[in-house]
Amino acid sequence: MRIRSSTFAVEPPVKSSSFASSTMDRPAVAQQTCADAEHPPPTISLTGVSKHFAGAGGEPLEVLKEINLTVAEHTIVGLLGASGSGKSTLLNIISGIIKPDRGRVCICGAESEEFNDWRAVSYMFQEDRLLPWRTAIDNVEFTLEAGSMPRAERTRRAHKALQLVDLSSFQRAFPYQLSGGMRSRVALARSLVTEPRVLLMDEPFSRLDAQTRALMHQELLRIHQLKRMTIVFVTHDVEEAVVLADQVAVMSPRPGTIREVVDIAPARPRDPTQPEVTSYIQRLRGLI
Repeated sequence: MRIRSSTFAVEPPVKSSSFASSTMDRPAVAQQTCADAEHPPPTISLTGVSKHFAGAGGEPLEVLKEINLTVAEHTIVGLLGASGSGKSTLLNIISGIIKPDRGRVCICGAESEEFNDWRAVSYMFQEDRLLPWRTAIDNVEFTLEAGSMPRAERTRRAHKALQLVDLSSFQRAFPYQLSGGMRSRVALARSLVTEPRVLLMDEPFSRLDAQTRALMHQELLRIHQLKRMTIVFVTHDVEEAVVLADQVAVMSPRPGTIREVVDIAPARPRDPTQPEVTSYIQRLRGLI
């Protein structure tokens, strides 16, 4: 699987990916399909997904075991668990960055290896990964440079993405001139400039202070309401999971499994101090 340096939209996997395990064989799943004529497919479907890495002594280290998860279109799903439970590995399997050793991954109704619209899947990393020698608009535009899109169209889309995150007045600023929250907004704009159907986020706000993180939560929910993309995000923060997600998939310690998928019922916006919201926070803490 190839990802362009520092970003953003995911490119199709290649057969010889160095991320794929060379010690485990994937069983045939030809008899299974991602969709059928009677039921529209979910945006993301994982069935029996397992993953090993080589341990310190050369023995296989089981990271994920028999993961089953369905993500419906337009929903926000949080992957919550303790450190080392395989959350980021699972997100990378969804994105196609790495392959599972066993199991089936379906994206928008197609097997992951057959899915050919990876520009519809965008990935926001934990670090903002802004290029320091580029302005905000040039950082956003960078995502589009690998294709054949004309420069004028790239600039138009980048400007529109910065408007979406309320940063159009800072489009000529360099990263060192921006606050942490503003840098996160640029990174979010960069992830949205390809107009993705799916947005994958690996603890994107974990390095922000509490007040700025709360503002970014509001921003993300506002944009989701406008664009209606499907979002899957990784977090250690139980409150963040409850504030953002429609569903939270709680993962067990290694080897990571889905312990429970919890539907978050309270209407948004959700105040973590409200009793109804607090009860979900307490429930999730008890599951970790």
